[in-house]
Amino acid sequence: MNLAGLPHRRAFALAWPAIVGNITVPLVGLVDTAMLGHFSDATNIGAVALGSTVLSAVMWLVGFLRTGTTSLVGRALGAGRDDAAVTHAQRAALLALALGGGAVLLQWVAVPAIMAVLAPAGEVRELAIQYAWIRFASVPAALLTLVISGWFVGAGDTKRPLAIVATVNVVNLVLDIAFVGGLGWGAAGAGWATVVAEWLGLALALALWWRAAPARIRDAARRWRGRGLRSGWRRLAAMNTDLFIRTAILYSVLTFVTAYGARLGPEILAANAILMQLMLLASYGQDGYAHAAESMVSREIGRRDVPVFHRAVLASAVPAVAIGAVFTLLYLVASGPFIAVLTSLPEVTAAADTYIGWVVWLPLASSLAYLFDGVFLGSGRTRAMVITMAESALLVFVPVLLIGFAWLDDAPNHDLWRAFLLFNVARGVFLGIAYARITRRGAWLEGAHA
Repeated sequence: MNLAGLPHRRAFALAWPAIVGNITVPLVGLVDTAMLGHFSDATNIGAVALGSTVLSAVMWLVGFLRTGTTSLVGRALGAGRDDAAVTHAQRAALLALALGGGAVLLQWVAVPAIMAVLAPAGEVRELAIQYAWIRFASVPAALLTLVISGWFVGAGDTKRPLAIVATVNVVNLVLDIAFVGGLGWGAAGAGWATVVAEWLGLALALALWWRAAPARIRDAARRWRGRGLRSGWRRLAAMNTDLFIRTAILYSVLTFVTAYGARLGPEILAANAILMQLMLLASYGQDGYAHAAESMVSREIGRRDVPVFHRAVLASAVPAVAIGAVFTLLYLVASGPFIAVLTSLPEVTAAADTYIGWVVWLPLASSLAYLFDGVFLGSGRTRAMVITMAESALLVFVPVLLIGFAWLDDAPNHDLWRAFLLFNVARGVFLGIAYARITRRGAWLEGAHA
């Protein structure tokens, strides 16, 4: 295929706001870690890492509110069905309210129980519980913001989500510096900074959506009753269940890496938290073209234009791999300064230096996984995402981990990171195989109605 004939400009126009917005997300985590790394100790760093694991689990597991909304709204708008697009978003908003309220009610029992599994009794566990309880106050706002951002991406608008996430993260960053660095509140200060920022972000998201929506969309949004809203929940539930299971598998792998690191001592836990932040910085940057693919793919599937669909995929794939290579090169030559920015604790720095080699290659190794995630999300092929994620975990991550523990003469933390690297390679390979199979069958439009 001629690369010059691909929709590169359209992909870039969608990708760059997503890249900028995505990168600000781990930057806040980096600021959290840096503030605690310089103004606190390994105990607070580890507590935030464990507390964030619980909150991230909630946000990751309900990430279908954003991705599912994008897929359904994008396909409906592509087919010219504006009322259906609004109804999809309304169902997602109601689901977000129910899930957010449930999370706030259950946190008082769930958080201590989860922390008892993730970390041994002691100061780290107690600080992590306190941090998580504070952070849960932001969950309802964050879930509703996911739905609004999903609408924007499905409508081919990634600039307004950039404005939302940038505002949230700048406010979070400023308050983080004030509460942690200025007032010395430690892990609790990092939690309160996020709570304030998330609720301000929801207010901005609602205002931007209302101003951007055409009159016909606003009129449809005012109608919260009717047969259209009462029906269609089964299709939403099927897609969201697939996305929930897929994300649960992925997050189980990430949680295992964090939890096992906690068993290896506070220095290893803190070092792994720093390495995870570097991994997330790269992954959020790479997700920009995955968002572009998701938006373009959903619209072309809605229009039933398969040739343009494939051109959109290729236009996103080339720069996605290139960005992964750039991050790998950056970490290869500048990993030391990155670690130095995040912590000045000698024992944590030494541990991070020991294991950074695995993180260096993760961006390039994971690039196809991120890209194909966007393709399969946009096209609504969520069942394939569940299958390939399960294959990657059960056929690659677990066996490689067990082989490392049993036979390789490495420290356990090396075994963890080796398995995690190959797990991400496998995700891209298995999704690529699924893409080729669906293409050979000519089946991309099967079940595409939204």
